[in-house]
Amino acid sequence: MKKNILITGASGQLGQFFIDKLVEKNNVISTDINVSPRLIKKYDLKFLDALNEVKVRKFIEKYHIDEIYNFASILSAKAEKNPLKSFQLNTNCFLNVIKASISSSVKKIFWPSSIAVFSKESNLNYVQQDVIMNPTTIYGASKLACEKVINYFNINGLLDIRSIRFPGIVSSSTPGGGTTDYIVEMINNIKSKKKYICPISPNTILPMMHVNDAVDASVKLMSVPRKNININNSYNISSFETTPYEWKNLICQMGYNLEVDFQPDFRQKIADSWPRKIDDEQIRKDLNWKPKFNKIKTLKSVIEDYSLT
Repeated sequence: MKKNILITGASGQLGQFFIDKLVEKNNVISTDINVSPRLIKKYDLKFLDALNEVKVRKFIEKYHIDEIYNFASILSAKAEKNPLKSFQLNTNCFLNVIKASISSSVKKIFWPSSIAVFSKESNLNYVQQDVIMNPTTIYGASKLACEKVINYFNINGLLDIRSIRFPGIVSSSTPGGGTTDYIVEMINNIKSKKKYICPISPNTILPMMHVNDAVDASVKLMSVPRKNININNSYNISSFETTPYEWKNLICQMGYNLEVDFQPDFRQKIADSWPRKIDDEQIRKDLNWKPKFNKIKTLKSVIEDYSLT
């Protein structure tokens, strides 16, 4: 029997990929506050402001929603430009979905956290699952606050909320204001043939993963029985690590001309507060999961999506 799944923030960095995956076996109701004609036509995208709890509740009731994938948020770099508004939006969208789901047909909620929750106290060279977290960005603070709420609801059996701490996500989608956007923007500049100004220093190591691996792990997490889940807040996850310099060289080794000028800006400070490598043994064990894409396969896949081959 097909499930009725509500996706909020569906036109963002992750939403469209989740729609494509979930629509294969489910009835998907995709929503966002940005409802472009293209997305309306392709996904039957509907307008829904996740800041409006009453409207969220009406959607749940109207479509008899079983599960929610909640992607409504402002990403890391963009959030720093308006910190209070960003914190309010990120946490209130999350809380409104929870409040609207209590005593409803909703059985599970998926909500994405981020490696932005970590800090220098987390041992950034190799961050384990449970560590001290004192994020220095408003994005990280909002994510950590929501993780604490997830833990509370799960340990008290009030609502089944599942979550993953995503690293940099690599896809062919339009960058949405994240700190790791350089990884897609470099590929964009192959087409434009313009020199790319990279906002991150050349040797900054950050964990990454292909969007298909992120989607597959999330959908698998939502499919397993609650007893299989050993983490009540958010799971660590990762696939590979790279630097802007290495990524640029990999692109050039594939035969493309890409000129890069490294001019770190405010995003460098954000990147410096994030992990170099992630310990994700727990999610691999609990879900029997491993990534399909390494850095080479990821790069080739995204270049193919951009029709550059």
